[in-house]
Amino acid sequence: MENISIKAEPRETVTCEDVLLYFTEQELASLRLDEKALYKEVVLENFMHLAFLGYISKVRKYAQLIEAEVSRVKAFL
Repeated sequence: MENISIKAEPRETVTCEDVLLYFTEQELASLRLDEKALYKEVVLENFMHLAFLGYISKVRKYAQLIEAEVSRVKAFL
């Protein structure tokens, strides 16, 4: 049997700013309830992934932003 080696190409580093979504009040208000719930779930999941990966200092930096976004979503649920 022949050995096959698969090598991944190097990728750029992805930052939090690359994946953060910012909704205006109008955009957030226009979301359906299920979309708001999904947004809340994704924000919390991303926060947990960062914490798990050991980016605690960065998580703390973004925690207030995330908390504010979650609070905005909760206000519409």
